[in-house]
Amino acid sequence: MKFNKSILAITSAAAFTLTPMISASANAAGHTSQSVSTSAQVYTSTVQATSYGSDTATDSTSTAVVNLAKKLASQSIPYVWGGESLQGMDCSGLTDYVYREAAGIQLGHYTVTQESKVTKKAVANAQPGDLLFWGAQGASYHVAIYIGNNQYVAAPQPGQNVSVQTINSAFMPSFAGTVNR
Repeated sequence: MKFNKSILAITSAAAFTLTPMISASANAAGHTSQSVSTSAQVYTSTVQATSYGSDTATDSTSTAVVNLAKKLASQSIPYVWGGESLQGMDCSGLTDYVYREAAGIQLGHYTVTQESKVTKKAVANAQPGDLLFWGAQGASYHVAIYIGNNQYVAAPQPGQNVSVQTINSAFMPSFAGTVNR
């Protein structure tokens, strides 16, 4: 998984303080003596890691998205124009359903709307959980979820079920996008 805008902030505060300890004692003759010793107190370092655009959250979201998409592909869900439920889905209904259920992210039920919710990239740079789009930017007509290994889950067309498919030159996606979280 690629790392995106990750920053590690380290705060280190080590301080040493010498605290004088004065003690007095009396001997048998009644004479007093004083001694001064020091005790070193050490305040330990604190290291705090802060991640912006958390890769851990991204990894777990992508994993949840891919797992749900694969599960749906194994359930014989038919293509239904405008559908967005387990009874039937179209392509953007599938992607919206998966992101909403797996990550709490609403993409909208239209490919061009979904384009506006991603950071666009080349198909060759797609990562599992990214969306694949077919058609020109701003006029896409099909969308699917990339699951890795040159495969994606899609609601292909009427008469077919949600399924795992392989990217090929006969029906090549035009661009990909990472969903903005």
